[in-house]
Amino acid sequence: MRLFLLLLLGSLFITACGQTGPLYRAPATEMNQPKKVEAPKAESEAEEIKTEIRAIKAQKIQQ
Repeated sequence: MRLFLLLLLGSLFITACGQTGPLYRAPATEMNQPKKVEAPKAESEAEEIKTEIRAIKAQKIQQ
């Protein structure tokens, strides 16, 4: 029984993770990083909205 368990345990170590083929190194971290995408500037959008609100208020005052 011990022999059978040792063979079973040994076969588990031999099979490893199941990945076939040659081993390889992961690419450099620079290649793994996603490209940086700049978000639109919130400040300029906020200023545009404020300007539009002022224009609408000015129109209401003139009427």
